Amino acid sequence: MQALAQLDEPSSNEPRVTQYVAYTDFTTAESKRQTASIYVFTPYMNLDAHQHPIVEYQTQLMFHFDPWTKSIHVSVLETLGAASKLAFFDYQNHGLATVALQALIGLGRKNGFHNIDGVVSSFDGHDDLLRISDVLQRVGFTVQTDPENPHVGEYSYGLSA
Repeated sequence: MQALAQLDEPSSNEPRVTQYVAYTDFTTAESKRQTASIYVFTPYMNLDAHQHPIVEYQTQLMFHFDPWTKSIHVSVLETLGAASKLAFFDYQNHGLATVALQALIGLGRKNGFHNIDGVVSSFDGHDDLLRISDVLQRVGFTVQTDPENPHVGEYSYGLSA
């Protein structure tokens, strides 16, 4: 595991997470296809039903990468915990999805990748897709949607050298 980003500025009145660590299991092994993840852990609101701290990550950004074409494809951004489901933690405005996406962009640049892409879908409602798109666009991704299929979007990020 390799640490990518960290912040330790405890605050009791800040709506966004001010303590976190982002880390990855990514390696530069030269095989045709690889899968890796970026994990973000924070102690903020990370308690079980008995109010004991949970030692696990809240956000996982899983991606496939091809070292030959220098491309990254995001598979899923998953928020884990008691209610394990596909979600962007940014819905609660804590910023963990943003931390994970920024760490992925930095990892891609550091390792000479050319682009990051993925598909996002939200069948819970068009507003959810708009929120997800907003998170992606805030960190610099381009999001394309089809008016005929308002629940699916494609996103991409060009990495410059």
